[in-house]
Amino acid sequence: MTSSEIKRIFHIEDIMNLPHAVNRVLFSAERDDVYREMIRIHQGDMSYDWFQSLYEQELSQRNQKKQDFTPSTLGLICSQIVGEHNSVHEPTAGNGSMIIQDWWNKMSSVFPWETQFIPYYVDCWELSDRSIPLLLLNLSIRGINARVHHGDVLTQEEKEVYLLKSEDPLSFSNIIKIK
Repeated sequence: MTSSEIKRIFHIEDIMNLPHAVNRVLFSAERDDVYREMIRIHQGDMSYDWFQSLYEQELSQRNQKKQDFTPSTLGLICSQIVGEHNSVHEPTAGNGSMIIQDWWNKMSSVFPWETQFIPYYVDCWELSDRSIPLLLLNLSIRGINARVHHGDVLTQEEKEVYLLKSEDPLSFSNIIKIK
């Protein structure tokens, strides 16, 4: 997804406004339409974090918060090493690229109509205010059930907590702010 496509979809002029714009969309009536447009642009390829390269170039806070990014190939290798499991705990989720790799590894091994029989749950933490909206989008557009803690995993201090719930793994997750 190009910067110009992102600006068009989220109605922004400056890419630095993306986290705020995504957050606005997540809790609006237009959310599902935006999600469908993003899926169309990526031709249905849900296997990777569409925002990763843009985020690394434009929005990351590497110097201030020592953020670093996991290459998608490493995420896939980690998923394959861990093997079969029903839940994921990700203490530094970022935008969710490792979670996406693991989810994709599990879901692509079965037929779409069989995904409902694969229990998959994520519990994750993220400190960055800029990453949280993109993390919520990345998980909810893929129909992932999760609890997302916006806060410091080391001190267990939470700013916000979100519950993502999907009754059907082929649909988007509902996002409920519980704290």
